[in-house]
Amino acid sequence: MRRKIFTYAIIAISSILALGCEKISSDGKVELYLLDSYKTVREHSCQIDETTVKTKANPLISYDDFISYDPITHEFLISDKAAKAIINDTEKSVDLIAFAVKADGEIVYTGYFWPLYLSSTCDWVYIDPILTSFDNKMEVCLGYPGPMPGQAIPDKRNDSRIIKIFKRDHKLVE
Repeated sequence: MRRKIFTYAIIAISSILALGCEKISSDGKVELYLLDSYKTVREHSCQIDETTVKTKANPLISYDDFISYDPITHEFLISDKAAKAIINDTEKSVDLIAFAVKADGEIVYTGYFWPLYLSSTCDWVYIDPILTSFDNKMEVCLGYPGPMPGQAIPDKRNDSRIIKIFKRDHKLVE
């Protein structure tokens, strides 16, 4: 009889703990993908309509190549391999290269690799690939040369899914 009660108690406690804990997928990761196709929200805008996005099949930067993320400066520290991949993919193109950051396989935000030597403005998220190549720090910025008055760029850089994944794996700068 005691054995049955003990077994039921263990099952009950395990169930309560399982239901009360917030679950993060054990295979959850953050990755950066180049876009295969997308549309902007309007003509003469860089703002990507995220409902139209199709990413490449494989990430440009895999989770293992993200060393850390600083939520204050919005900088990812990436591996040498990832920094070289960015330079290789961006220096060949005369067009802007769009990307998506995914967490757990879902798009969190989109943006462009936007070299700062371009004289045009960008009303969306961007990363300067040239600055990334100097120290492997990939800063994610809002609007170039900065957000314009009256312009709204949703800031999803510190989305809770990204923060949870990096924190779980001790890759979050605190």
